[in-house]
Amino acid sequence: MTDYSELIPLSEKKPFIQFLVSMFLMLLISLIGLLITILTAWLIFGIAPGEADLWQPAPTNRYIYYFKYLQTFQHLSMFLIPALAVAFFMRGDIFSYLGLNKKPGMISALLSVLFIVFIIPLNSYLSWLNSGLDLPHWLGWLESWMVDKELESERLTQILMNASNMGILFINILIIAIIPAVGEEFLYRGVLQNIFTRWLRSGNMAVILTAFLFSAAHLQFYGFLPRFILGLGFGYMYLWSKNIWLPVLAHLVNNLVPVILSYFMGWDNINNTIDEISARDGLFMVIPAFIAVLILFNIRKESQASN
Repeated sequence: MTDYSELIPLSEKKPFIQFLVSMFLMLLISLIGLLITILTAWLIFGIAPGEADLWQPAPTNRYIYYFKYLQTFQHLSMFLIPALAVAFFMRGDIFSYLGLNKKPGMISALLSVLFIVFIIPLNSYLSWLNSGLDLPHWLGWLESWMVDKELESERLTQILMNASNMGILFINILIIAIIPAVGEEFLYRGVLQNIFTRWLRSGNMAVILTAFLFSAAHLQFYGFLPRFILGLGFGYMYLWSKNIWLPVLAHLVNNLVPVILSYFMGWDNINNTIDEISARDGLFMVIPAFIAVLILFNIRKESQASN
C-alpha cells in the first residue's frame, strides 16, 4: 500500500515540489474524471464519445442535457476536486489551507460585487478589441486553430445557456455560475497563487502569473484580455484580503449576470448589444474602470482594518 505520509504536509516542501505535485494531481484527477464523465454520459444519454455534434441546427433536449452534464462533471474533475486534493496534501486540512471557515466582511463582500459591476464596461470593450486579433500570415495555421476553438466555445455556450423554464435556469446557475466560480477560485487563487507567492517571493508576480494561466487555460484566445483583467481583480482580492470567498463571490456574480440576462433577453441579443456598445466609443469604460480599481484598493483598506 502506497504511503503518502511523506507528502503531508506538502506546504512544508519547497514551492517547486508543491507545484509539481499539484500539477500531477490536477492532471491525474482530470484524466480519471474525464474518462468517468464520458462513460457515464454514454450510459445515461446513449451518446457515444465523439458522436455528439455541436453544430446541430436545433439540438434536442437529450443533446442539450448531455452537454450540460459534461460541462458540470468536467468542471468538477478539472478544478474543484483537484483543488480540494491539493489542499489536503498541503496541510491535511482542506478547510484550514483554503481558509473556508473565514467569513468575508459585509463591506468587503459588497465591494467585490461592485467591482464586477464597474469592470463590465472595460471587459466588454476589451472583448470587442480582442476579437479583432489578426496574426501574421506565417501563423495562419495557429489563427485558424484559435478561430475554430473560439467558434466551438461560443457554440457550446449558446447550447449551455439554453433555458426554457425557471427550473432549467436554476440548473444553469448551478453549472455555469456556481460550480465554475468555486472550483476555479479554489484552484487558481486558493492553490496556485499561494504556491507562486512563495515561489516567486512576490505577491504581485504571483497574481499576474495566476491571472495569465487562468485566462490561457480557457483556450478562448479572442477573450484572453478581459479574462486576464478579471484574473488580476480576483487575484488582488485574495492577495489583500486573504479570504478566498471574496474572489469566489466576484467570480460568481460575473458568471451569473450573463446567465440571467440570457434567460430574459437571449444569448445572441446580449452579444450583439455588447458588441454594438463596445465598438461605439472606448472612452465609455474609462471612468467605470477607474472606479473598479478604487474598489480594489478599498477592499485592501477594509481588509487591513479588519485584521
